Amino acid sequence: MSASVRRRRGSEPPQQPETASDTDFASAGECEEQPSSSSLPPAAHSKGDNKASKIKKRLKFGILLIGALFAIVSAGHLWIIGLVLLVQVAMFRELVNVRYSTRRFKDVPLFRTSQWGWFWTCLTYSYGNSFLAPHRRSLLTSRLLLAVLPYVELVTLLMYSVMLMLTVLTLKQGYYKYQVGQLAWTIAIIVITVVQVHSFTSNVLNGIFWFLFPVSLVVCNDSMAYFCGMAFGRKFIRRQFLGELSPNKTWEGFILGGLCTVIFAFLTPAYYARLPFLVCPPEELSLTGFLFGNAPLALTCSIPKVFSTLITVSPPLWPSIFGDAPTLTMHPIQVHALALGLFASVVAPFGGFFASGIKRAYKLDDFASIIPGHGGVFDRVDCQLIMGLATQTYHATFIGPAAILSVSGLYSLVLALSADDQLELYNKLGANLREHRLIR
Repeated sequence: MSASVRRRRGSEPPQQPETASDTDFASAGECEEQPSSSSLPPAAHSKGDNKASKIKKRLKFGILLIGALFAIVSAGHLWIIGLVLLVQVAMFRELVNVRYSTRRFKDVPLFRTSQWGWFWTCLTYSYGNSFLAPHRRSLLTSRLLLAVLPYVELVTLLMYSVMLMLTVLTLKQGYYKYQVGQLAWTIAIIVITVVQVHSFTSNVLNGIFWFLFPVSLVVCNDSMAYFCGMAFGRKFIRRQFLGELSPNKTWEGFILGGLCTVIFAFLTPAYYARLPFLVCPPEELSLTGFLFGNAPLALTCSIPKVFSTLITVSPPLWPSIFGDAPTLTMHPIQVHALALGLFASVVAPFGGFFASGIKRAYKLDDFASIIPGHGGVFDRVDCQLIMGLATQTYHATFIGPAAILSVSGLYSLVLALSADDQLELYNKLGANLREHRLIR
């Protein structure tokens, strides 16, 4: 009798669907009933490959990615911002699909619409806010954008209000916990793909160097950690680095990759100073400038002092018995680059480890298979996000806005003033120049 009762109880369906765990399991029926070609877990890209095949594939498509990046960089600042936007959309799609592939969604109204609505609301505010400051607004040449920009906060408030009402109105009895869980997951993804990446616009507008250099640091660290791990992994330190979270990572790869990155960070910034279009902030943003005579590669300015001046440093506690302390002459940017290189070596890799945690939680090999040998877009840029945020914060703290001011930029700001304000500025500037006997 008791066995019969147990069988009957085990066959009864749960009365409250929302009481089931929202993250830890889905019934086999749910996983099998809801296949979606756009959201199926991506196939492993390298499980059947040997080491040589993996290296060859990774190198081949890595070189293609770097070539595409250089082509976009040569097209100018606005094209780079466009690339960042496309990467954000691709990342959001991949991360949304992580849970979309293992949950019942047909019975949830406007399931996809609400997720993408929240994303575009935050994205609109992010990019609009990036150009609200006068010195950023002066870079825009589109009359439509200049006309809409003052209302961007009002527009995003309306979008936010619509999404809030839509989210509440689509809550369905029996699915409350599931829908709230999906909303929390969507907000977490927005933090990853929008909040962190907001800093990239500032980096690009500060000068392409502040976008390209941190990207190159992460690429260097990722590549050297990979190859050093392949060559020396577990030969000196047999203890696992992160256990099952990322079983292929090794202490040798992490340490040697970090050392190579710091050396790379110190040596390369001096070469950027020889290319003014990389270190100069843009004078205007145009999609077609590289076609019609206003080529980004021809951009020039007074090279910021952080790139042009030389400083001499020596060890602070050099013993006198060894004679005079050795000195080293370098550009200030090389000192700043060491700090960024250290961050790229120690902290940025944890962006990738965090992504590995998500994949382990949902039993994925990669977030997608769009890039052979590398996986999805988020697989490729997971470490870049925190690195971009760190670069923007470091620039704002230690280098400051004075480094990005130019005569042409200031002139554009002056033209935005009223005639009376321009005249007042002219008189004050003239008085200051006469006081310093620069004019009579």
